[in-house]
Amino acid sequence: MIVKIIFFTALILISTLAFLPDYSGLPPVVSLSDKLNHAAAFTVLILLYKFAFPHSTQRIVVSLLLYAVFIEVVQAFLPTREASLEDIFADSTGLVLGVLLFTWMNKKRPETGRESVD
Repeated sequence: MIVKIIFFTALILISTLAFLPDYSGLPPVVSLSDKLNHAAAFTVLILLYKFAFPHSTQRIVVSLLLYAVFIEVVQAFLPTREASLEDIFADSTGLVLGVLLFTWMNKKRPETGRESVD
């Protein structure tokens, strides 16, 4: 239950950041690198999603890619933001990193007699 709450909190936080008109009031770590922020956000999102819900990796990747596209479509209509295919590519990179990290973490998990999450 707690992982689901954390997932939805992260989703709300990322959505809020995606639709902010100006980053100037945020801490410097947030404005470090736009593409790095995208990749990190989607790496975290996919990991939280995988731990929170028993959906297939394919379903999770597709839903988060649709979310990434949704963010860019909304930003296209915001006067202080712009849509970017590069952002979607950075989001996709984060998804790939997250899947690889989840797979590695799942293999490192000690054998408990339970099925793996994937």
